[in-house]
Amino acid sequence: MATENKWAPWWVYVVVIVGCNFAKQRLIEDRVPGAANVAITVVMVAVLVAAITAIHRARPGRGAGTRP
Repeated sequence: MATENKWAPWWVYVVVIVGCNFAKQRLIEDRVPGAANVAITVVMVAVLVAAITAIHRARPGRGAGTRP
């Protein structure tokens, strides 16, 4: 099985993660300590990477090693 389409394009991850991080920072601002902010960010990035990858692989003709 080919793996060319295993991952979404790099820019999809960057745009979504940066956008969500900006929204997170606007929502929590100075309400949580720095360590908690880092922990929230790590969990958020892990969930976003998993979700983006799952959505990309579920698209027809993508992620299964097939080319359109």
